[in-house]
Amino acid sequence: MINLFKMDLHRFLTNKMMYILLMIYSAFQIFGIFMGKKYEQPVEGETLMSAMNESQFIQTILSQTPSWVMMYITVFSVYFYMSEYNSGFYKNYISMNNARIHSVLSKILTLGLFTLFMLIVMIISDLIGRAIFFHNTTIGDLGFFVKLIIGQFLLHWAFSIVILCLTMMIKSMIASIVIGIVLVLNVFGMVAGALESLIGNSNFSSYLLVNTIIRIKDFNDMNETIHVASVAIIFMVLFSLLAIRYKLKEDLR
Repeated sequence: MINLFKMDLHRFLTNKMMYILLMIYSAFQIFGIFMGKKYEQPVEGETLMSAMNESQFIQTILSQTPSWVMMYITVFSVYFYMSEYNSGFYKNYISMNNARIHSVLSKILTLGLFTLFMLIVMIISDLIGRAIFFHNTTIGDLGFFVKLIIGQFLLHWAFSIVILCLTMMIKSMIASIVIGIVLVLNVFGMVAGALESLIGNSNFSSYLLVNTIIRIKDFNDMNETIHVASVAIIFMVLFSLLAIRYKLKEDLR
């Protein structure tokens, strides 16, 4: 397990695609703040974007569909897995004891690192953009901010595991990215929400992963915090087990 993780970590840290994605995201995030300032219009009953603290700003940005954070996570998750699969490098270690299980767990940990990097870059880019264009770098309540970042990290890490699992099953870079984009656009969440409105007395769609990510939450409310944690953990465990189960039965010849 440790050796496989070291190999994946080396591929991760020397992966030019990872750094390119982070730089592009940062540039567009700062540009988006500039455009937000340029076309900002006061709306009755709503806080101006330039007056928001970082916690409010992050929730507002992540609630917009499509979520660019999830889009970049999709691209990297697919690319990272398919680059190894297409090269056939897995054949060098797949005969080792429990190599299939350890390979999946190693990639899950690596995707967790990329998710963490994405959120760090997002916060840094926000602070730079807000300092330059909004002249406002307030964070807000520190406890709320920490819970927000932890919650979003777990949710986005769970999303990366979903993409990894689907990519392993599909084995096509283009098809996996297309399906990932469909998930990012929250097509399933909108369909589920529409069905719920017809049926009534159902709250199933609120437990869907993408719906939970894009919904603005009050982390000072224990029920909201438990909701986020439970959704993240359920999806992480479920799709990790599905990925491991599939890898164990996969014909790698």
